[in-house]
Amino acid sequence: MCSLYSQGQKWHVKINGQNEFQTQTIDSIGYTSSFNNPDDQFNEKKAFTEKLLKLGFLEHELLTTKKLNDSTFLYTYELGKKTKTIHIYISNIYNIKEWGMYRVKNDTLTLPFSESELFLNATLKKLESDGFSMAKIHLAHLNRKKDFVTADLIISSSKKRILNDIVINGYEKFPIGYTNNLKRIYKKRAFNQDNIDRLYRDVSQYRFVKQTKYPEILFTKDSTKLFVYLEKAKANSFDGFIGFTNDENSKLIFTGNVDLKLMNLLNSGEKLALYWKSNGKDQRTFNINVVIPYIFKSPIGLKTQLNIFKQDSTYQNTSTSFNLGYYFNYNTRVYLGYQATESSDIKNTNSLLLSDYKNTFYTTNFEYNDYDPNMILFPEKSSISMLFGSGRRDSKFQQNHQFFGNLLFKHHFYLNAKNSINIKSQNYYLQSEAYITNELYRYGGINSIRGFNENSLQATLLSSVLTEYCYILSPSLYLHSIFDYGYFQDKTTSSSGNLMGLGFGFGLLTKNGLLNFVYANGSTNNQAIKLSNSIIHISLKTNF
Repeated sequence: MCSLYSQGQKWHVKINGQNEFQTQTIDSIGYTSSFNNPDDQFNEKKAFTEKLLKLGFLEHELLTTKKLNDSTFLYTYELGKKTKTIHIYISNIYNIKEWGMYRVKNDTLTLPFSESELFLNATLKKLESDGFSMAKIHLAHLNRKKDFVTADLIISSSKKRILNDIVINGYEKFPIGYTNNLKRIYKKRAFNQDNIDRLYRDVSQYRFVKQTKYPEILFTKDSTKLFVYLEKAKANSFDGFIGFTNDENSKLIFTGNVDLKLMNLLNSGEKLALYWKSNGKDQRTFNINVVIPYIFKSPIGLKTQLNIFKQDSTYQNTSTSFNLGYYFNYNTRVYLGYQATESSDIKNTNSLLLSDYKNTFYTTNFEYNDYDPNMILFPEKSSISMLFGSGRRDSKFQQNHQFFGNLLFKHHFYLNAKNSINIKSQNYYLQSEAYITNELYRYGGINSIRGFNENSLQATLLSSVLTEYCYILSPSLYLHSIFDYGYFQDKTTSSSGNLMGLGFGFGLLTKNGLLNFVYANGSTNNQAIKLSNSIIHISLKTNF
């Protein structure tokens, strides 16, 4: 088969005015002059004519069309007098004058003629945003007067639409508290695309469900219903291992760790997190956390926690907390709570630095989370937790008023399809007239500054930045670097210094879950890094 025109051949257009000044004006307006397809020559003539109309050359006229050669056309225009402004009469049925977008005088808006289309588009968008989704808009009764044009703004629309109801389809046992919260936020809002998109994003934050399709709308004469289509998702996770060993007295003890997170088992959207870790020697940790959002079908939530930490045969801390929170939305909430700790000096040391104590704090806690279910390897985009407490600690030797702050910030920067950076900042401060060892903040390990044993470090003040550069090799495999830095103070030992963790790791998404491997080495106060101090952490997080 033969092409009608040879490959690589160009076609050209030249547009002139009736005089040199008009030609300069045409050149300043601009047009495409070279094409790969001859049909585009004629399309450009049409596009240029539309440009002239939008710019106010209402009296333009195409005088001649001349073919200069086999590939070039010359068009000559008479531009005529340019219409500089347009005076649009605006009725105030939709309170356009009160929008503040344009200055209106005597119910008339004066604009450069070239901005009239922008005005119509902006007005239509504002009407749609206010709930007039079926609005149509145009200019009528155009009259030319010298160098300006007058016109009437005509708006035709049915009544304002608001969201009257939200219906959940596909998941019959979807928690009623969540449904009521969606209705609390979106019901009676103006029906527009922004509100539908916002609701779609809010529902995508519920990890125990996934949306099978985009929400649909049902219009009736008197109402507007939004249908949300859901199905239950695998939101539970397990990570851990359990081993057995004997102590010095040949007594059987358990070692290992369990990190279990259960969600929505009772179809109420509740969360249960259980964490247990024992190295078989000097440390044992047990945490259980329960979160119940939207209790009594209200925006009020409940959060409770039990934490038990035992440091060899030195001491054991048992902490409990109870919090009531208000959910602005599912991702943003604030809590008021009560926290208490009881510590036992197992060896009965009874010194100023180690003794039994009890403390109580009244706390306030702000939490924010942003979750992207489409990012399979890194779904947690952002997280903020700010916890502050004020109270007192009573020990055998003294009573002290205390204040603490615990701040956690995390964000994953998606640079492009292959590269991303994960930044986490972990900060803690305890203010007191005196300190004892068994009340200090414990840190170090895979969820803190890496390269150190779990909870092997202690401080009255900690400020840290934990970073990872991630490179995605495939949809199921990524490599990452580790660079962690921290500054600490420990007033029980009058010490302070810098901490650094360096290393690398990878993540592999398998059929059974996400396999993580981390190799890290930690050092303090600019000490040389020793390979013998390196720590390897391997975990497999399974969703079910």
